[in-house]
Amino acid sequence: MPSESTVYKTYDKIADWFDEHRSRELFEKPYLDKVIGHIKPGSIILDLGCGMGEPITEYLINKGINVVGVDRCERLIELAKERFPNTRFLLKDMRDLCLCEKFDAIIAWHSFFHLNLAEQRTMFQTFEEHINPGGILLFTSGPDAGEVWGDNGGEMLYHASLSPAEYRSLFEQCGFNELLFNIEDPTCGGATVWMAQRKTRTN
Repeated sequence: MPSESTVYKTYDKIADWFDEHRSRELFEKPYLDKVIGHIKPGSIILDLGCGMGEPITEYLINKGINVVGVDRCERLIELAKERFPNTRFLLKDMRDLCLCEKFDAIIAWHSFFHLNLAEQRTMFQTFEEHINPGGILLFTSGPDAGEVWGDNGGEMLYHASLSPAEYRSLFEQCGFNELLFNIEDPTCGGATVWMAQRKTRTN
């Protein structure tokens, strides 16, 4: 069994399989549209775990959104750069992210849940450091606390989730208001989806 800390190495092995089999039906569209509805024209979105940029980054680009894509899988970043040469893609691990810039929204769709439980807790500080006041955070998790392994392209991939109560506690600690929590949405491939907004503080 591979280590949960090296999921990106597994993606490197299955990158071409993933590219072929990753759905382009954009079942994520209702949630992406909710994010877009909260931000202004000219905003910039950080797509964490962007893969080859399809379909999420592509949809955002087509909507006139500025996007920065981040992924640790070298092959998938290569594909993204080939397909969307005018978009900035970075080969980086979200766990070590320090871009010294802030974004109007952060999306971590089917990527954040590959981190182990401790790493997920730490990521909320990273979210806080990279998002503007009033900015939107969108990510997927499991329906409840737990860790599982799943077969993808003949390789095992790790997935984990904190409990809903702990995610809500982390929102509060890091200055986010919960906007949405849908458990295993049947219209979205069974995804469990969170959306939160960074609080706007006034002095």
